[in-house]
Amino acid sequence: MTAFTSPVGRQPRGAVKLNGELITGWVEFEVDNNTYYSADTFRCKFAGAKLPTDRNAVWFAEQQDMFVELFIGFPTNPASFSAADLQSFIYGQVDHITIDPISNTIDVDGRDLTRLFIDTKTTQKWPNQTSSQIATQLATAHGLTAAVTATTTRVGKYYEIDHVNMSDERSEWDILNYLADLEGFKVWVRGQTLYFQPVADPTKTTPYPIVYQVASTSAGPKANFEAAKFTRALTVSRGIQVKIRSWNKKYAKGFTVSYPSTVKTIKVGQSAIGAGGQIYSKTVANLTQDQALQYAQNWYKQLVAHEMKLEGLALPGDNALDVTSMIQLSGTGTAFDQLYYPDSINRAMSFDGSYEMTIAAKNHAPDSTVTA
Repeated sequence: MTAFTSPVGRQPRGAVKLNGELITGWVEFEVDNNTYYSADTFRCKFAGAKLPTDRNAVWFAEQQDMFVELFIGFPTNPASFSAADLQSFIYGQVDHITIDPISNTIDVDGRDLTRLFIDTKTTQKWPNQTSSQIATQLATAHGLTAAVTATTTRVGKYYEIDHVNMSDERSEWDILNYLADLEGFKVWVRGQTLYFQPVADPTKTTPYPIVYQVASTSAGPKANFEAAKFTRALTVSRGIQVKIRSWNKKYAKGFTVSYPSTVKTIKVGQSAIGAGGQIYSKTVANLTQDQALQYAQNWYKQLVAHEMKLEGLALPGDNALDVTSMIQLSGTGTAFDQLYYPDSINRAMSFDGSYEMTIAAKNHAPDSTVTA
């Protein structure tokens, strides 16, 4: 397979900061930008022989806490640039420092500051505060800037409506995501800022193009990517149905809600083998009938989103694609030519200027959409 011609003059550059200061000696690094509900992660490798004398292996071994910021960009002058000429892709806290004395290398890995909320458990309820007040309070408590859109409903009302038991200890991140879902918001961390606000519909934006060109000559096919695998989950394609069982103490009765109300039947020839769709069931206490239906619809959407997948999609790195983007695959002449939501974007940068991306993305097939 032949790759389409890359832009002329493409000279990506990277930079690494440790505890807010630029450092030399890095060899390569990776950033995994994930979807809203999980932390972004990073890994960075240093060559011991190239590190500054005051940041050598002895210094690394003594560190009890460390913050890393990783930058990638295309500076106007690739021979002379600063971090301000590049884009910051992650600011995170190191989880592990690994020193290899034989190869004389040092690896650090960690997560972005989402980890502050993931690792902090609480039983606090805040019944008389709004979602935005809680988000601002939690951001401030961890020393982060709060980019929060104001809300008006006190969360005690949500607890009452949703029959939520808030006596159990849970992570601050679970609470923030619960409140964001109720408000129709998303919550995420970028750099040293917590965002709690509505986001633009990605389907309204210009999609990122992934283009394949079927072979028409002996030169073979062309593509703007280097590798990819396309997977279709036939368990979903055959049709699925979600069943939610609940018991509501207020009305002293149990019930089951199904979504969609019917599931299509597929037969193999005259045989009944393979007839009917996969049933997914779950028991959730203290829901009303309407809440159970909403729960079933949301779970159904999550399940069918795994029907069509792009995996191991490798291509030259750039800074235009984000997890909030849509990806448009075209040119294969198959059912895989459609829109996809990114699951993760792995960016790998090396000191010699190599910059690559590996993407995982998913969506349901258009003909699997349920409107009933």
